[in-house]
Amino acid sequence: MKKKIIGKKFAAGVFLAAVLAAAAASAYYFQQKRTITLGFFTGSPWDVPDAYTYQLIDDAVEKFEADHPGVKVKYVSGIQKDDYSEYIASALIKGNAPDVFFVLPEDFSTFAGTDALMNLDGYIDRDADYDTSRYYSASFEFGNISGSQYGIPFESVPSMMFVNKTLLKNEGIREIPEDWTWEDFYEICDRVTKDTDGNGIEDQFGVCGYTWQHAFMTNGVDFFDRDGTNCNLLSENAIEAVDFLKEMDGLTKGNIVTADDFDKGNVAFMPALLSDYRTYKPYPWNIKKYTNFELDCITLPRGERGDNNSTMSTLLLAMNSRTDNEELAWELIKTFCYDIEIQSEIYTYKGGASVLKTVTDSMTTMLSINQVLSEEGGMDINLITSIMDHAEPNYNFKDTTSVEEMIGAGINDIVKNGTDSKIGLQMTEKQVRSFLNE
Repeated sequence: MKKKIIGKKFAAGVFLAAVLAAAAASAYYFQQKRTITLGFFTGSPWDVPDAYTYQLIDDAVEKFEADHPGVKVKYVSGIQKDDYSEYIASALIKGNAPDVFFVLPEDFSTFAGTDALMNLDGYIDRDADYDTSRYYSASFEFGNISGSQYGIPFESVPSMMFVNKTLLKNEGIREIPEDWTWEDFYEICDRVTKDTDGNGIEDQFGVCGYTWQHAFMTNGVDFFDRDGTNCNLLSENAIEAVDFLKEMDGLTKGNIVTADDFDKGNVAFMPALLSDYRTYKPYPWNIKKYTNFELDCITLPRGERGDNNSTMSTLLLAMNSRTDNEELAWELIKTFCYDIEIQSEIYTYKGGASVLKTVTDSMTTMLSINQVLSEEGGMDINLITSIMDHAEPNYNFKDTTSVEEMIGAGINDIVKNGTDSKIGLQMTEKQVRSFLNE
């Protein structure tokens, strides 16, 4: 009888030990599963000063951890923007990439094309609290490839036109139409291009940095499908755009006009990004690049077949396709990209614009942008919302950069050599199609 009791006690002890061991293992496993990793870089994706890299990151992490007790977000600090693409690519190859990581605009199509990014369609569809219509369409569409979402927008920068208001006023030009056209643009540039010191050489110009992308965008040229499988450069819209570039190039009379000339106050117009405007004005770094003239920004001029549209580039957050923390990863992405409080901090700590309409539309945003610009007036928040409402996402497919460089080189040859626009575009299209079919 005594042996049976001892045997039962022994069995109970073994069972208890097994339960405790299982509980300890489960606790250890649970603890491990409650750590999620984040990948980001130091510096601005738009190559402007970024004095507050960690502030928004830390605020978002703190908010996420408060909303998810027991969960810790870990990240590696100090990775420079110029080294970030290689860092993420190497980590993806090794299989130790972060659960969630920022994706630079120029890297998105490459990473998505290698199955490194999780298809987020299922999370979007299942999340009843997630409404994609809250985003600017151009921002959200930037993370879409072949009809599926692989990245969620965090911060966007639309293109716009810098204006040297002082130069224009000195030339008797005080107002530019809100929906100004290529004709308006050309006439003003022609009027201000001149030799101001009487040495026989032009030293004041209409524009610098105006490219074929600006002309194509504002004349409704849709030269690729979103998958990048079909190229069409022979539309009337495209031919008109190249003809206009020839006319604008003729105004410079062989002079090379650069951003440095604009900085010195010798150029009336220069296309730039919103991040440039916010950096060069005394917000939020208390510096001002342009001290010798008054700077303003407006929309890009439109062609006859287009509109005053802008391109928009977007920094995305993506989920590692190999993550074991899918649900937490989705929640972390939403904290950065969908939370109004965190998105509002973009106007305090970053150089771009919030991707959420309600944030960018808000009076708080306007006051934030203009808080140190009251004496000069500052940017009208309605301009930002209008530009973002009418922006188009940059093309985003594999080899986008290489293809656009090819098109740019072809158009540059057409403009500089005076080649017939249709014939030149036909040759360039043939070259691009050959490249895409390799």
